[in-house]
Amino acid sequence: MHPFINRLLQAVVVFFGTSLLVFLAVFALPGDPLGTLAGDAQLTEAVRRNLEQHYHLDQPVIVQYGLYVWGLLQGDLGTTITGESVGSILGHAWPITVKLALTAWVIELIVGIGVGAIAAVRPGGVIDRIATSITIVSLAVPTFVLAFFAQQVLGLQLGWFPVAGAGDGWPMSFILPAACIAALGVGPIARLTRTSILQTVNADFVRTARSRGITPWRLGTRHVLRNAMVPVVTYLGLDLGSLFGGAVLVEGIFNLPGIGRALFTAVNTQQGSVVVGIVTAGVLVVLVANLLVDLLHRVLDPRISHV
Repeated sequence: MHPFINRLLQAVVVFFGTSLLVFLAVFALPGDPLGTLAGDAQLTEAVRRNLEQHYHLDQPVIVQYGLYVWGLLQGDLGTTITGESVGSILGHAWPITVKLALTAWVIELIVGIGVGAIAAVRPGGVIDRIATSITIVSLAVPTFVLAFFAQQVLGLQLGWFPVAGAGDGWPMSFILPAACIAALGVGPIARLTRTSILQTVNADFVRTARSRGITPWRLGTRHVLRNAMVPVVTYLGLDLGSLFGGAVLVEGIFNLPGIGRALFTAVNTQQGSVVVGIVTAGVLVVLVANLLVDLLHRVLDPRISHV
């Protein structure tokens, strides 16, 4: 079997396994969603029974999961207890979160690789020490502390960026929160890039290429950077999932109407179908990102195609 087909089948198994765990965890939580829906009003027994039948709440959890998967295969993420489509909720919230996470990812990519490459040019030099200090600071400061600080200084005092909301559109409303999310990943990417470049520069195939008189530009871009980027691409692909997690936290601080706010509202109102839908979509994003990383590995290093 082709290795990529094998990876695809593994992704399918992981997707359904993870969605089952999430479904069981969410619907095993204590609480009464119908009571939350009714608020102070009292539901009659007949109304409660009809609602339980309509939303399959009277069925065992495993049967509910089977019905959920059947709907999922038909593109139906289910409905909330108020009858609103989960797909519609995600359709409004996902574009905000996707813009935020991808903006953070691009900042990580540019700043992390750039700083790491510059530090690798003269290891132990001034720039290398400054880059190392910056990466340590970025790892030490929690994201929410950095977000509140950036919001206060760059948003309120200096007025360079919007303080909250998405009213100014992309990129102005997204740069500041995206930079706060990216700060946590810049350090590891810079360190990984620096180490990988230094190891690749001393590899035998690079010394052989240098002895053949290849120009420094071609040696650096075609032989050093291309091979040094394999572990960096792996990290960037895996980090995409954590960026979506960070986006959920930062969205609350910057009041962005994305998945974070939808998830917070769903948890408070015990809308299990929305929670499962959001987490399932997040799992799908991570799996697709990992498959893309596999494809990039095979482009950067053709030897991996045979693994």
